Amino acid sequence: MSVNQEHKEMLNFLQIKDKAELFSDVPQNVRKKNMKMNPGISEFELLEEARNYSLMNKGPGMINFLGNGLYDRVIPTSVDSLIGRTEFLTSYTPYQAEMSQGVLQSLFEYQSLMCQLTGMDVTNSSMYDGYTALGEAVRMAYRINEKSEVLLPETIYNGKLEVIKSYLAGLHVKLLFYKVNMKTGHIDLGDIQSKVNDNTCAILCEQPNGLGIIDENVFSLHELKKNALLIAYVDPISLGILREPGSYGADIVIAEGQQLGIHRSFGGPLLGILSFKNDHIRRSPGRIIGQSVDSNGKRAFVMTLQTREQHIRREKAMSNICTNQALMAIAAASYLSIVGADGLKKVATLTYQNAKNLKIALEKSGKLTPNQLSGKPFSDVLASFAAPIDGLQDKLYEKGILGGVPLSRFLSHGKGETIPNSFFFSATEKTQEHDISGLVSALEVIS
Repeated sequence: MSVNQEHKEMLNFLQIKDKAELFSDVPQNVRKKNMKMNPGISEFELLEEARNYSLMNKGPGMINFLGNGLYDRVIPTSVDSLIGRTEFLTSYTPYQAEMSQGVLQSLFEYQSLMCQLTGMDVTNSSMYDGYTALGEAVRMAYRINEKSEVLLPETIYNGKLEVIKSYLAGLHVKLLFYKVNMKTGHIDLGDIQSKVNDNTCAILCEQPNGLGIIDENVFSLHELKKNALLIAYVDPISLGILREPGSYGADIVIAEGQQLGIHRSFGGPLLGILSFKNDHIRRSPGRIIGQSVDSNGKRAFVMTLQTREQHIRREKAMSNICTNQALMAIAAASYLSIVGADGLKKVATLTYQNAKNLKIALEKSGKLTPNQLSGKPFSDVLASFAAPIDGLQDKLYEKGILGGVPLSRFLSHGKGETIPNSFFFSATEKTQEHDISGLVSALEVIS
């Protein structure tokens, strides 16, 4: 069979007419660039050409107000140095415990640090990312009590909702939504209480929530959950100053660990943190590293629990996930060990203060509606403008600013237009006063 014939068969199988459709996600203005490279050039020349093309990117030098789950954080150089060592430089879990004591110990330390951070009994040795870990958590809750209703906040992001639906496919589980007060940004405890019944499998809460607000009502959910499980999706940096979920009755805790020493590299890699009470360990997905002793009585580390289908009979498996994020888990453990409890508190405090300053500056600009959310944001600040602004994100980009993501992009399943003309701007410990003033100045011109 000729090469051309093979290409045609592949295109037919993919149900596309032309190979150009394979690059449909690449903007047209980029695809039209004619990269004239001479054939057979040296490696050095090729790298120089690539470097010159990379200089066309604007992102690295721009003011960054993007967030909503993935953030531009300060990462100690020692984190990259540690995970770059040949002992660790693999994304996969080792299988020969006797040959991999260092990696296994590092993952054990990761689990221990996450338990301390979340206030839970057990943490597995990582999942793919926060969203899929959330999907696993909801399935885990169903395995624990086999009840048929899951309560979700009406401000849950589209991405989380779609992943949960995907993970629940085939199960007789109904998703119900509870209300969020669109004036304060806090969840409606009364509405939750009216919807919790004997069929409630789990209640999902977020801290901070989908509107970016630190939700004090979350701390009272344990009084309403009855026999349901409480699943908390949290910002791990916020736990430097906020109560750990274990202290307010969470049964399962989920987080996206990207902020803990992991660079934002075009959307990945990420890290799914999954912690839970010891009672539920036999219903948990993934694997758990444990401490034991070897034949000489010395401390040793092993994979204590492996509940995936490759290791046990499929009908008894808790998950079909076939790997984890071992390297990223070690990065998170390194980050937390380096910054320490005081350092994490400082990062969280700076983030909160910068978000507060950002909100105040936007309000003083006079461009926002007077009925802003009264709740306190932790990192993501929702700004509601008095009049519509078309293409705000693109207009800010032209002025060297990243940010201004519309609320409707996250909440298109019903609540996206509840607070009209609303856009997210996010702060971290890296946000400077001149960054905020630059944003305000740009908004003055645009709006």
